Amino acid sequence: MRFLAVLFFALLAFSSQSFAASESRIGTVDLQRAVTESTEGAKARTDLLKKKDQLNEELQVLFADLEKMRAELEKGTGKLSAEERTEKERLFQKKGRDYQNRQREAQEELKLIESDHLKKLVAKLGVILSKLGEEGKYSVILDKNSGLFYAGSQTDVTAALVKRANEEYQKR
Repeated sequence: MRFLAVLFFALLAFSSQSFAASESRIGTVDLQRAVTESTEGAKARTDLLKKKDQLNEELQVLFADLEKMRAELEKGTGKLSAEERTEKERLFQKKGRDYQNRQREAQEELKLIESDHLKKLVAKLGVILSKLGEEGKYSVILDKNSGLFYAGSQTDVTAALVKRANEEYQKR
């Protein structure tokens, strides 16, 4: 729906230009595909997978320690005094919370890294896309997934909008 609205406004901009431009070009881009297929995007994905594997190994070690502690606690039930058992259970619960916290932190860390890579790459692609828009004399370039990505200066109707809004305001 958003795409259709952007397309409608882009077409409206063309019609309000009184055909001043002899030719209007509309381009489309699949930014998600560009991110995935670009060399830099593929490298970022590889780096992210390496980091994920590293964090998973760390979590596996923590989980193995937790399981070892659980097994020791179950095995030593009859040999421990009530105080010792309570203390070991408390330590086991603390270690379980530490594991869950580390697991959550690892997920957040991966999301942050992915977001950072994506922002940087999209910014670079945006600069390249603006250059392509200017060089190819495109009026607008629409992202297939999210709407308008580039608009040439000939399509900007902001000044006309402000003028009309001011006129409407003065009439009231």
